[in-house]
Amino acid sequence: MNSLKKSIRSNKFFILANILILIFLFSNAWKFYPIYGSDLFIDWLYIFDFKNCEDNTMITPKNLCANILASEFVYPKIWLILSKITDSRSNFQFLILPFIFMYTYIVDYIIQNENIIIKILFLSSSASVLLLQRGNNDLIIFVLIFIFFITMENKKYNFFLVPLLVAIKAKIYPIALFPILLFKKNIKNKKSYYLFLAILFFIVLIFSDYFELNQNYNRSGSVLAFSSSLIFKIIIFLTNIKFNYALVSLFILFFIIIISFFAKINLPIIQNFKEISFLIGSSIIVSGFFLNEGYIYKLVFTIFTFPLILEYKKFISYKLYLYLLFTTLMALWAEFLTFGVENLLNINHSHPKEYPGYNFNNIVYGISIILKNLIYWALNVNLILISTKIFIKKIKS
Repeated sequence: MNSLKKSIRSNKFFILANILILIFLFSNAWKFYPIYGSDLFIDWLYIFDFKNCEDNTMITPKNLCANILASEFVYPKIWLILSKITDSRSNFQFLILPFIFMYTYIVDYIIQNENIIIKILFLSSSASVLLLQRGNNDLIIFVLIFIFFITMENKKYNFFLVPLLVAIKAKIYPIALFPILLFKKNIKNKKSYYLFLAILFFIVLIFSDYFELNQNYNRSGSVLAFSSSLIFKIIIFLTNIKFNYALVSLFILFFIIIISFFAKINLPIIQNFKEISFLIGSSIIVSGFFLNEGYIYKLVFTIFTFPLILEYKKFISYKLYLYLLFTTLMALWAEFLTFGVENLLNINHSHPKEYPGYNFNNIVYGISIILKNLIYWALNVNLILISTKIFIKKIKS
């Protein structure tokens, strides 16, 4: 009976959440969020528009084609296949809706019914709204990774590698999940399995578009950025001292991992699937933050970390639990720090470039950017510390 009641409540939330999301998106209410864009599902339409502009079909407006074709396609070419589904730009726009519905279902599925406030805070966060409003193809990657998680944890399914490999082919960053495959249960010949994974890793990397796209992908600036490099870019901007910030970020990542390895912290024993879920979210977020100059879309993968954090409430001090929970939630909403300053001072995100110097607006705006990124750093340190301890525990067992 309790299970039935939970199912009914969950279905109600799923339906209501999707209705509200559709109203929110199509009523342009997202303009009150830090989106910095004018069109709905613009990232999704980019796939359709690029192919049609390249083929000169005249479906996409010429002025838009001039901007689109000014640079190389920023995604792996496999995405262009989707543009062949329909010749209608408006019809293509709505093809992203099923993935929005699946995204909402996954959020509802991963976070238990009693945590409805967290589900609402997650779905309405700036990171989540940006993903939905842009119709970014990370929605599809999100679904594929969820399928990978479910199939990996279920003994009935032996095709757990399929959704992961598809996700890697579609966007290279899920390759960060490969170490988690070491913890797959019910493997009879582990040595052969590990050798297979090593060979598969290099094959996937070689046949991916990583080396080509690494030069062409759209790097983030100061707004909507989720990258460890932003702090170093600010230092370079202020001091005019040039250095390889990517290499510094990598060094700091390894330094934090080493510190986490030797930190004397004993994690409580939690169900395996919650730890694997945490590792999935942590691997994508940490690798994206330190090894890429991407956008806050990646923060939606924090949803995979919530089951473990919420479970920790029973085993760790309440203050530490609140710190882990609020750091994660603050990261999801952190973009409002800079967005709020922009509106308060009546400036835009390009103000420091247009009016360089140590003026009041630049100082306040710069502080808001630094504070936002310190939240991201705190989140990543938390994830690295916990993930390292989980890895060590699982390797020993």
